[in-house]
Amino acid sequence: AQKNLLRTHTTAVSARMLYECAQKDKFVPQKLFSIDRVFRNETLDATHLAEFHQIEGVVADYGITLGHCIGVINTFFTKLGIEKLRFKPAYNPYTEPSMEIFSYHEGLGKWVEIGNSGMFRPEMLLPMGLPEGVNCIGFGLSLERPTMIKYKIDNIRDLVGHKVNLEMVKRNPICRIDKSGTGEERRLQVLNRRWANIESKLSCIQKQMEVMGISSPNAHGMASDASDGNLMDVVIKVHPDKPPYSLQLLLNLLNKRFKVAASTHTHSSVKSAGSLVLSSDESRITADVKITLIYSNVTRPTMIVKNAQIQGEENIVRYLARILDSRGGGNLYESLDSKVVAQIDNILDRLTDASKHSVSTLIPGILTKSKYLAGNRVTIADILAYSLCKQAAVSNSSIKDWSKRVEDAIAKM
Repeated sequence: AQKNLLRTHTTAVSARMLYECAQKDKFVPQKLFSIDRVFRNETLDATHLAEFHQIEGVVADYGITLGHCIGVINTFFTKLGIEKLRFKPAYNPYTEPSMEIFSYHEGLGKWVEIGNSGMFRPEMLLPMGLPEGVNCIGFGLSLERPTMIKYKIDNIRDLVGHKVNLEMVKRNPICRIDKSGTGEERRLQVLNRRWANIESKLSCIQKQMEVMGISSPNAHGMASDASDGNLMDVVIKVHPDKPPYSLQLLLNLLNKRFKVAASTHTHSSVKSAGSLVLSSDESRITADVKITLIYSNVTRPTMIVKNAQIQGEENIVRYLARILDSRGGGNLYESLDSKVVAQIDNILDRLTDASKHSVSTLIPGILTKSKYLAGNRVTIADILAYSLCKQAAVSNSSIKDWSKRVEDAIAKM
């Protein structure tokens, strides 16, 4: 046992790395990979070498299953251009269940084993000190056999030794393992992926517009106003440290044009509510608009409407402004001139991160040039900024004066 032995696999490396992960104070999900040389007492033939490389992979986390293992391996080989795969039940000392992985070699006309995989046994993980409930998938893949399949090489011995075809190496640089036949084809693939990504984003935007009650552009190229039929029950979740004071201003305007039922609740995930409390005397049965504010442990303000979610206070303000615009509610947003709307959107986007730095630098800078943030009238840019200033406790003489102007303007609408 004291003698050196050429290793037949790299599982020992995975075991050592998992042990090191288990010694940390708190378990963190891990993805570990290695590529190294291994040695076997094999008879050399078209598919066997005595010395080759093994690609070792380990993923450790709560709740992962054999299905995740199959998915990782399938994705790995698909990206290499190897899509004909089979998984066969097998026995391994360290894993249960276990699977051998096969791929079809067109030149040899047969299925060739290209790896082994499985779920690490609990009796292997627990002595390392990994928390109970942590599962671990592992796989050991060949490097040479997938190369044979990828480049249509019929004899594995052509990949090593003095008989290697150097012309083949020049034609197939290692950095182009996923290349197409020509440069034009590669450029087309890039364009196709970009276009697919654009179509996916457009589809998401269209769904969000439908949720917000936007059906078609108006003469200015902006979204049309929300109709009364789009009024509904909305739930807004916010963190207690970030009360949405914009709702307080908008609620004043909504109450003048609709029957609004508003209420405030605190979720069990937080200890106490925020400083803003919304309430009304209107019954939810007779109300046109129902707003429920819930203080919860969320990272960003989230509005739930029509089983869809709208993220960010700036987008919640946009949505409620559309409802107001449907009743001529002060012309706060899309009913304004298109240039003003573009200016409002620019300000909202710049305030998206809601950081104290962006609030304390952007707003005073604009107020040195104009009465309000988007010109000479109050808009939703002022309403959002008003809320963010109160949240971040940003205050100076110019902001105090501007805040008072915003409150007075809203009260007169």
